Amino acid sequence: MDVDVIITKCILPIGIIALSILGGYAARRLRLAREELARPILTVVATVGYPVIGFLAIWKIPLEAQHIWLPTLGMVQVGLLTLIGLAVARKLFDDEADRGLFGVSMALGNCGITMAGFVIYLFAGEAGLGRNQIYVLFWWFAVVFLAYTTARHYSPEASRLPLGRLVARSLLTWKALGLPTGLVAVAVSALRVPRPSFVEDWHVVDILIYAQIISAYFAIGLRLHLSHVREMRTMIAATVVLRHGVGLLLGLGLLGLTLLTPLPLTGLDRTVFLVQSSIPVAVTAAAVANMFGLHPRKASVLFVVSSLLYLLIGLPLVLALFG
Repeated sequence: MDVDVIITKCILPIGIIALSILGGYAARRLRLAREELARPILTVVATVGYPVIGFLAIWKIPLEAQHIWLPTLGMVQVGLLTLIGLAVARKLFDDEADRGLFGVSMALGNCGITMAGFVIYLFAGEAGLGRNQIYVLFWWFAVVFLAYTTARHYSPEASRLPLGRLVARSLLTWKALGLPTGLVAVAVSALRVPRPSFVEDWHVVDILIYAQIISAYFAIGLRLHLSHVREMRTMIAATVVLRHGVGLLLGLGLLGLTLLTPLPLTGLDRTVFLVQSSIPVAVTAAAVANMFGLHPRKASVLFVVSSLLYLLIGLPLVLALFG
């Protein structure tokens, strides 16, 4: 990997994300911005930024039959990782909220444009980003059926809504626009509707991606409290082992199973799935922890430490292997 690639695809992205987190952290400490500002910023990121970028990215790529593997295997992999995580949590943690937080962190990896999607975009451009957005079509099902049910079970303060009502409330809301938007994008791509030329000419996707990255991590910085790092050593270490080691092994196993079928997962689709098999904790995990009272500040610390370790170690490895 030459020096220009190292700078543009490793050092620059790490610098942008780190400075955005530090900017938010400093803004709160210097009282230039209130911590509560993070909530509306992250709401816009999740409900507007993700769907728009995903729609434009999926629209560009020609769909193939093997693309169905991406969301299917993604859902199976995170489902297995969640079950393993909950079993490990019962051995490691006595506190119910800690168990719930750990389970939610296994259910929700940072597969979108704020981490893994961005990494894939760095080495594969919009072709990779489009496939990544097909992969994350399972996202809201993971949030509702894995994260919400886990959080509700272990929460010391959650309202006891019936599962059916919880699912309906979570899927039938403007906050879940990413799912229908992604499905519409798949339909538009399948019908071969041409994407307007100005999207590429004006670098719309590039601008939206970097705006999304800076906004999301600035908001995380606003919420960041470092007082829990020492007491969370066990949870942080277990998260790294499961999300990156066990997650990758599960991904390789599932990928091997597709090779036994008439429609194996190959090429860039295979690369996207493998990258997604070993990713850090999602910011949505911290949001779910806030919603259900599962040690919200610990959740923020877990997200930031997991993300920084991935940027310093995971990103260079991914780019060396696939870039």
